[in-house]
Amino acid sequence: MPDSGTITPNISKQDLPANAALNVCIFRVGQRLYCLPAASVEYVYPYCEITPVPHEAESIEGVINLRGSIIPVIDMGMKCEQRPLERDPAHKLLVARVGSHRIALHVEDVMDVIDVEPSGWEETDAILPGIQVLTGIIKYQDGLALLYDPEHFFDTELAEREHAQKK
Repeated sequence: MPDSGTITPNISKQDLPANAALNVCIFRVGQRLYCLPAASVEYVYPYCEITPVPHEAESIEGVINLRGSIIPVIDMGMKCEQRPLERDPAHKLLVARVGSHRIALHVEDVMDVIDVEPSGWEETDAILPGIQVLTGIIKYQDGLALLYDPEHFFDTELAEREHAQKK
């Protein structure tokens, strides 16, 4: 996965060169598909032991040691569907960079990294105005995948992390 540092929040079709494809990483939680801009994804790891820590955000599952860096793990079952994911060795940890932070997303599976042509996705503002956590809706195979804006989607978890670092 590319390591581009910070991604542009709220990607719109106007931000892309004419007829340029949008590169996304699609993952599954439950029966639903979600995606992030592929530029924000650094690695995909097999699920591993997660150390629980006290926290306020229900979606924070704990922390992992990734190559010497302690990274928070977000349970995407809690974040997306209000139910915790099982601790299953077949699951994946999708490590993403959000601003200056790295986070690991506990997902059931990483489906694909694809280029989506302009006709293959709709901007959320055109369909559901005012929802800042979503950038768009991707047409994927016979279904849809929600394209999240990482800068807004993980506000709660990142605010808690910054608060903890100030203590």
